[in-house]
Amino acid sequence: MKTEKEISFIGPLYDKKIDCPFCKKQFKTKKVRSRFIKPLRVDSDFCPIFSEDDHSPLYYYVVICTECGLAFTEDFTDYFSQAARDKVAKEITSRVDKNVDYCSERDFDTAIRTYKLAIYSAQLVKEKHIVFAHLCLRLAWTYRGKGNRDEEVRFLKLALNEYEKVFTNSDFDPEKIPEMQVLYMIGELNRRLGNYSEAVKYFATVTEHEDKSRYIKYVNLAREQWKLAVDEHRAERKNNKE
Repeated sequence: MKTEKEISFIGPLYDKKIDCPFCKKQFKTKKVRSRFIKPLRVDSDFCPIFSEDDHSPLYYYVVICTECGLAFTEDFTDYFSQAARDKVAKEITSRVDKNVDYCSERDFDTAIRTYKLAIYSAQLVKEKHIVFAHLCLRLAWTYRGKGNRDEEVRFLKLALNEYEKVFTNSDFDPEKIPEMQVLYMIGELNRRLGNYSEAVKYFATVTEHEDKSRYIKYVNLAREQWKLAVDEHRAERKNNKE
């Protein structure tokens, strides 16, 4: 049993054993201990904002296999077609640079590379739209944490496009992600991108959803953001007239 002094020296990062869903190799990668995850705030699209001194868990969302090079998240499938395996072997595994270590402590630039590698990996194995939505959204959050508005907007647009496909194709597990959450995210991302009419439409859908009594959290959020979208739209129209 660790002493109080030993516990006080436990750092924010720890080694987590991972089994690669693609090549089945087990390896270790860094993750952030839950006790150290203390965001300064959480935005209305669920983006956690951390101080510069914190280890953001967003930096460690993507895992990269040390053997085959696949970049993946817990959302990825564990089944791969032969065509997908051939593509990964040709486009990723054959080009793995063993001198690049993605399993140690990460900085902002390294984290950004892991997201883009994961998006590329997801494209090769033809992952579901919900996987792309989560990747693009968290990449936008990561840029937001650094104040890079242009790149944040770029990936918010991509995330919105993927969430719309998620809803249209029912490309998600309702036991893990309620439909109301998907609808709320489409509304909120539209609001953040200035698409106020679309935002209001989706927020209204949330408040009128048949499961609203079960997921009151999203109903309350939708009502708040609905009002904000209306106010922002009025302010925008006023400014355009002046």
